[in-house]
Amino acid sequence: MLPLEEATKARQSARWRAWCLICFSLGLLLTNYPLLQIFNTTLTIGGMPVMVAYLLGIWVVAIVVLFVLARRLANLAEKD
Repeated sequence: MLPLEEATKARQSARWRAWCLICFSLGLLLTNYPLLQIFNTTLTIGGMPVMVAYLLGIWVVAIVVLFVLARRLANLAEKD
């Protein structure tokens, strides 16, 4: 393999790993006290409290994002 190709693959792998850390940090921030307090109201969405809808929304988005990131990292590992 050419050195340029190796450098490009290493850069792509590092970029996707950085995205994993960014998504993890964002997940921690979105489930932290100040934001949870914003959604802690008596309002409901379809009979479900807003906080429950917020947490379920974060959960679904986190699963999709982690699935995409895992697939990208697996594809990069297979190319090596």
